[in-house]
Amino acid sequence: MDRKTFLKSLVTIGAAVPCLSLAAKAGGAQPDTTKCENGTCQSDAGAVRQFLSDFVGKEEKNLDRAILHKLMVQRGRACCRNLQFRQDLITKSNGDVDTLVELMGKIVGPDNCRRAGNQVTLTYPVKKCVCGWSPDRPPMPDDPYCDCSAANNQSLFETVSGRPVGVKVLESPRRGGVHCVFELQLS
Repeated sequence: MDRKTFLKSLVTIGAAVPCLSLAAKAGGAQPDTTKCENGTCQSDAGAVRQFLSDFVGKEEKNLDRAILHKLMVQRGRACCRNLQFRQDLITKSNGDVDTLVELMGKIVGPDNCRRAGNQVTLTYPVKKCVCGWSPDRPPMPDDPYCDCSAANNQSLFETVSGRPVGVKVLESPRRGGVHCVFELQLS
């Protein structure tokens, strides 16, 4: 097995680790609801995030963009499942996107989480990446860590709405912008 094949396999395994406790139910047939049903999916989240952060930091240059994007999306979805405050938002929203927008507004400020029809604009009003697991490095136009944050927010809104949600990173300090700004398109 060559180095590239080995790295692809390791990335796939690393991205799947946070999902294993959810897949264990019902013979592995349980769908990914992005909701931590019983708390066990949160038990090793820190270790997994640290492993992935260390791995990506060391191997990012060896991975093609499509694989790196896939890894970051899976990491973002796993974080949504494993972060208690995200689980609290899901529970408190009770399936209502307007309630989620209101609750997010209490965290980021009401002007920073707005809904207009099927579009939600979410702005984190700080001038740095809010993820404590992302590397400290100069901005780059296509920083893959933004894919992780986008997927995290996408998963949150998909879980509450029960429908697919599109997401775009409009701005990010990691990509040379001032704030993290996401556009979420509800279906």
